[in-house]
Amino acid sequence: MKRFMKKLAPVVSLVTLGFGPVASAGYTYGAYTCSQNADGSGSCSGTLRTWRSSSQDSAYVTFYELDNGGKMFVARYTVSGESSPRTFSCMPDASVGAMWGDALAQRGRFVISWNSSGTCYGLSLYNGSAYTTF
Repeated sequence: MKRFMKKLAPVVSLVTLGFGPVASAGYTYGAYTCSQNADGSGSCSGTLRTWRSSSQDSAYVTFYELDNGGKMFVARYTVSGESSPRTFSCMPDASVGAMWGDALAQRGRFVISWNSSGTCYGLSLYNGSAYTTF
């Protein structure tokens, strides 16, 4: 019985490896986008790097913080199917404003959302191996 188990062990190990999780160490995130609803609410996402390396000369994204403490998010690019660039912007509420320093230093993916009044109410920041080529 021991001899049988020793012969079976390599086969079980190989089968187990075949069902293991896929490693995506070489994966990089390369998408950016904005969308706006009819009521003016919307969202933008991407990384600063993907916006900067856009093939569109007019595309940019920025998290502003002024000397007087004012904060603002602005993105501009030509949406697929349109002929001229659009500008998307919002000013953060208190909870998003508290994360602004993190947004300014962000090197991974972000998703920012705003309501119909132009107030940024949601900000998600992601970092991981997909963003190692900052």
